[in-house]
Amino acid sequence: MIQILLPVGFLVAQVALFALLPAAISGPAAYLFMVAAPLLAAAAVLRRGLIERGAARNGWFALALTLAIWSAGAFGNYWEEVIAGRLYEMHRSSMLAFNLAVVPVTFLLAGGWGGSGRRLARTVDALLAAVLGYAYFLLVWSLLTARGAPDEAGVRVMLWLMDAQNLVLAAGALIRWRAAGDAKEWLLFRTLAGYTVGYLVIAFVNNHYVAANPNFGARESSIVTVVFALVAALALRPDPESAPPRRASGLARAVHEASPLFLAGTLLIVSLFLIRVDYAFGAAGILTAVLGYGLRNTATQVRHIAREDRLERDRSALRAIAWTDALTGVATRRFFDQAMATAARRSLGASQSLSVLMIDIDHFKLLNDRYGHPAGDVCLREVARALREALARPGDVLARYGGEEFIALLHDADANGAAVVAERLRAAVQALELENLGSPLGSVSVSVGTASGVLLGDAAAARLVDAADKALYEAKCAGRNQVKASAERAA
Repeated sequence: MIQILLPVGFLVAQVALFALLPAAISGPAAYLFMVAAPLLAAAAVLRRGLIERGAARNGWFALALTLAIWSAGAFGNYWEEVIAGRLYEMHRSSMLAFNLAVVPVTFLLAGGWGGSGRRLARTVDALLAAVLGYAYFLLVWSLLTARGAPDEAGVRVMLWLMDAQNLVLAAGALIRWRAAGDAKEWLLFRTLAGYTVGYLVIAFVNNHYVAANPNFGARESSIVTVVFALVAALALRPDPESAPPRRASGLARAVHEASPLFLAGTLLIVSLFLIRVDYAFGAAGILTAVLGYGLRNTATQVRHIAREDRLERDRSALRAIAWTDALTGVATRRFFDQAMATAARRSLGASQSLSVLMIDIDHFKLLNDRYGHPAGDVCLREVARALREALARPGDVLARYGGEEFIALLHDADANGAAVVAERLRAAVQALELENLGSPLGSVSVSVGTASGVLLGDAAAARLVDAADKALYEAKCAGRNQVKASAERAA
C-alpha cells in the first residue's frame, strides 16, 4: 500500500498547496516541488537497489543517479529564477545538469551495466555515455546561441532536439523492457520505461504548450512531478516475484549484439554535427567513439575466447572423468571401444598389425568371498597399477573391461610381440604376491588371451576382441596363470 500512498500523498500535498497559497508564494513552491519529487523517486529507487541482488542492482543505482542529477538541474533553475531573479533566460548550468541526467540512462540502455567479468566493458560504456551527454549538451547549446543571445529560432531547434532525445530514450527503454532476460531485469526496465515514456509526454507538453504560453508558469510546469511519483510507485512495489519468467528471445540476442554499437554510434553521429561548431571537442568525440568501440569489441572478444577456453577445459575434464575408471584409474571400456574404432579407421589402406590382450584375474570371486569386497577393490587397484606399469609404450591402451577383466590394445604389434607383452603383464601381477588363499598358487595371478591381425574395418576389430576372449578362455581352462594366443587372425 505504501507504494501508492507515498507518491499520491506527495501529489495531493502539491495540489493542495497550489490551491491554498497565493500565486506569489505557490510559484517558488512549485520549483521546490520539482526539486523534491525526483529526490523522492531517487530515494525509492536507491532503496530498491540496496535490497536487490545480482546485476539488476547496478541498474537501480544508475536510475537513482539520473533522478538525483535531474533534481540538481531543477535546483539550478530555482536558484537562478527565484533566488537570483533571472527569469525567462536559458541557464547553462541547469541545462548541463538535465543533459548529464541522461548519461546513466544511456548507460543502462547500452547494456554494459550488468553481468560479471565485464568491468572493462562497463568502464568503456560509462566513458562513452559521459562524453555523449556532454557532446549533446554542447551541440544543443551551440545551436541555441548560434546568433548570440537565444532567440525564438534557436529555442525551437533546441526543443525539437530535446524531443528527439526523449523519444530515442523512451524507445530504447521499451525495447530493453521487452527484451529483458529475467524477472529482475524486467522489473528494472519496466520502471525505466515508465520514467522515459512519461517524461517524453510531459516534457513535450511543457516545452511546446506550457513554457510558450505567458499565462502559465512554474505551477503548471511542475506537472512533471507526476512522472517522478510514477517512478517511486514502481520502485516501491514489494513483490518482485510478480514479474513473469523470462526466456531468451531473438530480440534479446539482437539487443545484446547491438549494445556495443549503441553508444559509440550515437556519439559518432553527435560528434559529426558538433565538429562544425566546436571542432576540438567534435574531433575528440569522434576519436573517443572509434577507440571506445574498438576497445569494447576487443574486450568482448577476449572474454569470449577466455570463456571458450574454459568450456573446452571443462569438456576435457568431463571426457577424462567419463573415460577413466573411478576404482582402478585406468581407461573405461567406452574409451577402449573408441580407441579400437580409431585404430580400425587408421588401419584402412595400411598394413599395421594390432594386438588385443584380454586379461582376467584368476579366482577373483573366491578372493572376494574370503576377504570381502574392500580387499577385492584393493586387489583390482594393485593389479591395474602393475599392468599399467608393465605396458612400456605410451601409445598402448589399458582399460577395465568389466568386473575383474582388463583389456589392452597394442599398436604395431604382431603375434610374437603380443606374446612377449602378455607374459610381461602376467609376471608383473604375480610379482605383486597379493595373498589369495582361494587360489592354488596362494596369491593373485592373471590369465591372458591374445589375438593379432591387420584390421580392415569395425567388423574385423570386433572379431579381434572376440578372438582374444576365446584365447583367454583357453588359458583359464588350461590351468590359469598363463598366456594363450589365438590361432585366428582378424582381417
